[in-house]
Order: sequence, then structure tokens, then C-alpha cells
Amino acid sequence: MSREPIYSFAALHNRLTVRGDLLALTALRIGAGRATEIIANDLPVLRDAFDRPFIPGASLKGALRAQVESLVRAVQPDQAFDLEQIEAHMRREISRLKEQHDDDMELSKAIWRASTLIDLTFGAPWVAGRVFFKDAQVDPRLWFGQFETRNGVGINRDTETAEPGLLYDYEVVPAGARFHFDLVVENAAPWQLGMLLAALRPWQRGDVQIGGFRSRGLGYVQLVGREGREAPEIRYMAVREGVAGVDDVIAWLNGGGEAVGADQEREWVAAFRSALEQPEQAKEMINA
Repeated sequence: MSREPIYSFAALHNRLTVRGDLLALTALRIGAGRATEIIANDLPVLRDAFDRPFIPGASLKGALRAQVESLVRAVQPDQAFDLEQIEAHMRREISRLKEQHDDDMELSKAIWRASTLIDLTFGAPWVAGRVFFKDAQVDPRLWFGQFETRNGVGINRDTETAEPGLLYDYEVVPAGARFHFDLVVENAAPWQLGMLLAALRPWQRGDVQIGGFRSRGLGYVQLVGREGREAPEIRYMAVREGVAGVDDVIAWLNGGGEAVGADQEREWVAAFRSALEQPEQAKEMINA
């Protein structure tokens, strides 16, 4: 019996993990909508059941996806769809492929070829993504409930003065807070691993923003190491086929995996570069 293809999640082929902390370089705000309490800030911060701030995994994935989309769209506009293009593509192309293919394996291959580099990595309504984020919980050892409250006011664009009755306040998490960052990538091709590791470099430099009110300077974070490490911990494990893969499976169950070195990362980033130059060829390689 042949091995499951890499684009299938029926079998585990490989797994990349990135473990670190997000350090808030500036105050940041993940909003929870408007408050309903009589005595509360107008715009509170999202909290967990213990009244501590956290960053939803969906927010982290969305920020990373938006960053990669903008870069891919700059050189290959047809490899990163916006929401309207995704819906149109699903109605026309994917529906047509489902009518043309009765065999599930052939349909999967056809859908893979018809998807963009972004969809194949982060997911779309018709294809599962490779990228998984945990909610980023605040480090409880460094959190003492120190929310900040700031004031805002609506501005009349014609008079360029404060609009009467539009004074409000909003909560932020202060600079210096640390949130646990955990990213998992499964069954990814080399170019997808290169895409994600290259995209995380600005995060490691502190050049990205997450959350709301970013035009006001909020949301700058830096991906750093956890528990005294200077850099985030990046580990990779591949499961070999047949009996040779038994040790790999046991190692995965025990939380194993080897640290990703600089040479390996450069090789994956080079594969991403090739995928940007010839995206259709990259999709065919993963079907092999």
C-alpha cells in the first residue's frame, strides 16, 4: 500500500515547532468590544476566565498570514487571494473540479494545483492549512493585573477639532508584558517551512504589530526566547516511511525533534524563493 501524500493529514510526515515568548515592546490592545457594565472602561481588553489578558491564536495566525500575503502578492499577485477572490474561486473553480473528479485522490490533487501558495499553507474553505497557533497566554509570573487606561476623542474631519460627546477611554496591556508563543506546522513542504521561518524574522526583530489602534503606536511585539533563552526554540521532526519510522513516531510521542540549524533554515528559505519564482512547479513537487 502506498504512503499517504504529504498534503493529506491521514498520516504524519513532518512537524515543525516554534516555542518562545512575545514581548510587548509598546502597549498593545486586543479588544473585547464595548463594555456592558455600568462602571467599566468603554473599550476593555480581552480577558480569560482568570481576568488575565491573552492573544487569541486566530489573531496571531491572521497577523502572520496578512504579512505573508502582502509579500507574496507583491511578486505573484495570483498566489494570494483576498476574501472576495476566495469566495469567487470556491464557487467557480472548486465546484467545477468536484463535478469533474469522482476519485477522491485525483480530486485532492486537482484542488491542490488550483489553490494558491497562501491557501495551501494557511488554509481555505476547500483545503486544510498547515499552520496551528495556541492562544498566547500572559506569563503569570510577570503579570500583576496592571492594565492601563487611556483616553481617546473623536475628531471632526472638517473642523479638525474634537467632536462633542465623543470622548471615550480604552484599556491596553502595558509594554513589557510577555505572552507565551507556540506555533506548530505539520505536513509541510520545504518551501512552506521556508516561507514561515522567513516570515518570523521580522517578529524576532520586533518589526510587527498585532491588535488594534496600531496607527497610534500600539501593538509592537518581539518574538524572543522563553525561560532565559535568547532566541525562540525551533525544532523539526520528519517521520520516515516503514520500519525506520518507528523510532520517529516514538520520538514524537515523547516530544522529540531536532533543533533547526542555520544551514537547514537557509535551504528551506531557498525552496521558498524557488516557489515564488515558479509556484506551479512547487505545487507539482508536493504531489510527488
